[in-house]
Amino acid sequence: MDFKLVSQYEPTGDQPQAKQELARIKAEAKTEELKNSATKTATAALNGLNSLLGGNKMNQLEKENKELRNEVEELNGQIEKLHADMQKMKDNHTREINRANEQYQQEVTSLKRILEKAYQWFPSFKRFLNMERECLQRGFNEEQTDKLLHGHAINYSGWLHSNEYRRNALADNVSAQVIRDEKRNLFLYINQMPITQWFRKQFGIGQEQRKGIKI
Repeated sequence: MDFKLVSQYEPTGDQPQAKQELARIKAEAKTEELKNSATKTATAALNGLNSLLGGNKMNQLEKENKELRNEVEELNGQIEKLHADMQKMKDNHTREINRANEQYQQEVTSLKRILEKAYQWFPSFKRFLNMERECLQRGFNEEQTDKLLHGHAINYSGWLHSNEYRRNALADNVSAQVIRDEKRNLFLYINQMPITQWFRKQFGIGQEQRKGIKI
């Protein structure tokens, strides 16, 4: 019987397949090793971050953030309430103004009715009011006007205003008095002449007209 010796170094038909299987196993082992390495790296990084910040600090930051949000919400609520209160105050102020205006108009209307009745019952009352206004417009003060309305003659020095000529005339120690005629009408006299005539004399209007000078 012939025996054929096979060298241990001589490749057989199953060796290429075995080599491929070995290469596959090595590749899978390398991939698994890389995965384990990446996991370890990520874990180390996370642990490093936690170590850097500290677990308590993270919790404190979350707590402070929550408190800040609550404060913002509370502040927004206060602002809305403030706007509502301001609008309420504005509405109340508007109502008060309208109420005051209505009351004022009612008082004015009532006063007008009283004056109309006073004019009817006391005809001289309106004349005295008109004369009071005229005296004040001419330049007399309230105390002087009161004396004039009581029929007293007063001495006056100062400026007197002419509504007719829209000018002022200087009065030097003149005598002023309110005169009542037979119809109980009131007239203001200066130096015993109507104030309009007195103004004409002061402005020389009558003399210029007599000279034929056009004014």
